[in-house]
Formats: sequence, structure tokens, C-alpha cells
Amino acid sequence: MHYYVASYVYRNIFGLKNIKIIILSIALLSVLSFLFRRIISNPIFSYFTFLSYVWMGLVLISVFLFLSGDLFFYIFKIENRKFYSILILILIFLIAIKSIFNSFKIPEFKNIHFNTVLKENIKIAVISDMHIDYKFKNRIFLEIMDKIEREKPDLIVFLGDLIDPGFELSQGEMERIKNLKIRKIGILGNHEYYRGWKQAIDFTQKAGFKLLRNEFINVGDILYIVGMDDKTCKYFNACDSDFDEARVLRKIPKDKFILLLKHQPEIKKEAIGLFDIMLSGHTHGGLYKLLGAFIMKKIYETDRGLKYLGRGSYLFVSKGVGTGGPPMRFLTPPDVAIIELINCKNYENKVE
Repeated sequence: MHYYVASYVYRNIFGLKNIKIIILSIALLSVLSFLFRRIISNPIFSYFTFLSYVWMGLVLISVFLFLSGDLFFYIFKIENRKFYSILILILIFLIAIKSIFNSFKIPEFKNIHFNTVLKENIKIAVISDMHIDYKFKNRIFLEIMDKIEREKPDLIVFLGDLIDPGFELSQGEMERIKNLKIRKIGILGNHEYYRGWKQAIDFTQKAGFKLLRNEFINVGDILYIVGMDDKTCKYFNACDSDFDEARVLRKIPKDKFILLLKHQPEIKKEAIGLFDIMLSGHTHGGLYKLLGAFIMKKIYETDRGLKYLGRGSYLFVSKGVGTGGPPMRFLTPPDVAIIELINCKNYENKVE
């Protein structure tokens, strides 16, 4: 990707002999910054890796728009490409600035009412993909938790990818989360394994979350919550024998309302009909909506929002609140879902 971007800039914009060397050198320095941050505990490398992530995002946007530019030039047989290429370059920077701004926003709160036959109403705050790896994200996370507290939910459900390499939370910040007077339930995402899954479990539990790993709990004899490990556990030899949602779900009485928590929005066909709502994250809404959403919908059930899977089972995919790579979101603002399970006789029409 870097070589293509360097070649495009050389051919169509600057024409400087050293431009390829400059761009490829930046690429090498970006890779080294990630390595040094893991090896050496020094704040300066945090700044370098953040800039490297921004650079990575710029390159991704550039590849998509430069390819579009090359296709445009080929179809319309344009000879003088410099003017159009400069416009594309300006567009790249505008998209990048807007995307970075979106990634720092406090997420919008999305309300979903779900009609059920539960004997009482339950309000659940759903948060996903915080990716705490820099100190400024600590502040954002705490602001989100304060805002959730004002919503007065009965439960907070975290769908994985809470922390990333570089994570650091002070004792005081940890206590603020732990002391929230709201029951907190969580599962692991793929990034917890990259960070170190044992450390991730330790943090999650110290922050007051009940961590579910291929198991379920009965919440006040009102509903069952099933939490599954992320499939990344396979690559770290960390899966247990019950790593199968259908097998776990079959252990629960069929007349109960079941909430399934699974980080990635994938589901085995035999599990559909064994739960009422599955909550997932991971996709970030595609991050870059036009391209990312298209790709995510090919890989997963959907990239965002609510989808009916059949046989009485629904899937809700959160766009998440953070970013696990380039700090960019284009047309995919972060969100926190407030799902209200409402006692309602008209159970056939589940979603409002």
C-alpha cells in the first residue's frame, strides 16, 4: 500500500525523486514505533505510535481514493492528472480531519425498545470496543460511564475490546468504575487477547465486571445472559471445552428470555432460535462507511444496528465507542445503545 501511494504521488503530483524514499521511510518508522512501544516503557513512544496510527489511516484513505483516481483517469483518458490529483489529495486530508474529529466524540446514545413477556422491565446499557490504549481515552471512557449512570440502567453490558496494548488506568479511575452502583457484565474481545488475556481478565474483574466466558447467569430469575469467548482464544490456546454457543444455549430452559453476548457478530445456524437477542460489537460500523460497511456486511451478519435472524432471534451490532487502530471514523459515529426490555402482551411485535 505504501509503495502504491508513493508511486501515485510521484507520478501525478510532486514528481520529486526522493518522494518515494520519504513515504517508505515514514512507513518503516511507523512499524518501528509499534515495536519500541512494546519493548520500552516511555511516553514518547505513545505519541509516535499515535501519529503512526494516524499515518496508517491516511494511507488507507489514500489507497481507496488514488485507485478511484487512476480508474477515472483511465476511463476518461485524462493526460493532465496533476490538477485532479491535487483535488484528491485535498479530499483525503478533509476526510482524515473529519474522521479524527468523529473518533474523539462522546458517543450518541441510541434507545431501542424491545417488547417481551418478562414480568418486569429491564434497562440495559450496551457499550463495546473502547480500546483504551492512550490516557486521553481514559477521560472519554469515564465520561461515557458517567453519562450511562445518568441513564439509570439496571445493567451495563460490555461486549469486549475494552483495552489494548498501552492500556493504563490509575487506581482512582479504576475505583470510579468499580463503585458505580450498577451491575456490570462483560465478555472478552479479540483485542484482549492481543493485550494479554490474563491481564485483561484481571483488569475487568478489578473494575467490577462479572466476566462471562462460555457460561451463563440467571439475572433475578427474569432473564438469562450468556457470554461467549471471542474466537481469537483459539490462537492463544485459551478456549475451554464449552466454546460453542449452541451447546451452552441448550443448557437453558426454552421458556426463558435469553440475551447472548458475543463480540464478533457471527452465529452458528443451529444456535438461531435458541436466544432472543444477541449483542455484538467488533465492526465499528465499518469505520469508513462506504468501503468498510460493504466489507463488514460480506464478512459478518451486519455491520451495525438491529437485524432479524429468524426463528425469533434478533442481532444488535454496536458501532462501538473507540477505535482499535487509526483514530478515525468516517460517517460512522460512535454509539452506546440503551436497550429497554419492556413487559408487553403484544409479544408478536417485538421491536418498537
